[in-house]
Amino acid sequence: EDIASKFFEHFLYISQAINHYYGTGLWDDQDGFYYDRLRVSDGSYHMLRVRTLVGLVPLFASDTIELSFIEKHQGFKKRMEWFVENRKDLLEGLANMTEGGMGERRLLSVVNKKRLGRILNRLFDENEFLSPYGIRSLSRYHKEHPYVLPVYGTTFRVGYEPGESESGLFGGNSNWRGPIWFPMNFLIIEALQRLHHYYGDDMMVEFPTGSGNRISLSHAAEQLSCRLCMLFLPD
Repeated sequence: EDIASKFFEHFLYISQAINHYYGTGLWDDQDGFYYDRLRVSDGSYHMLRVRTLVGLVPLFASDTIELSFIEKHQGFKKRMEWFVENRKDLLEGLANMTEGGMGERRLLSVVNKKRLGRILNRLFDENEFLSPYGIRSLSRYHKEHPYVLPVYGTTFRVGYEPGESESGLFGGNSNWRGPIWFPMNFLIIEALQRLHHYYGDDMMVEFPTGSGNRISLSHAAEQLSCRLCMLFLPD
């Protein structure tokens, strides 16, 4: 229980750093996405508005806890409740840990329900991340809108290149330029399954975005699995 409490605290502190609105947080409420934030030597910060798999990683930091498990471990329960009551500043952006989901489970997730919906809206958009073969490592949006960042007289550029990279710097078929990155897709599928374990059919998403076809997170995970299989199936 002591070890569980320690890692629960670590989870809260890391989540607060990711979600913090002021200064160094990674959430951008304008775009509804998590971005890298660059700190330069003069102390200023620049949000790097390039939509990549990095912005989806906060989805992976999620798990459910059975209510019976919490009741069985009173030391952990007491510590968790203390943080909920006394450190509300650490709960900004987090999913509600006190509200029961399916089977009265509790959810630990860096991403709350509102933000999750906005992220999934981009994730399942065929003009952004969703391809016939899985989730792209870089949004297709950057094909027509490459990201350009000038820093101290040097200009850096990130553009969508689903096949061979235009630059030898990235070596052939670079994962970060748009191709399907299978292990990351697997982690996305697992995250959707865990989130469905809590939300159930109370959370439905459009798949693909804009289609009007609404399905559960579990069904969305199945659909992504089928698309990944298309990488290997003939025709």
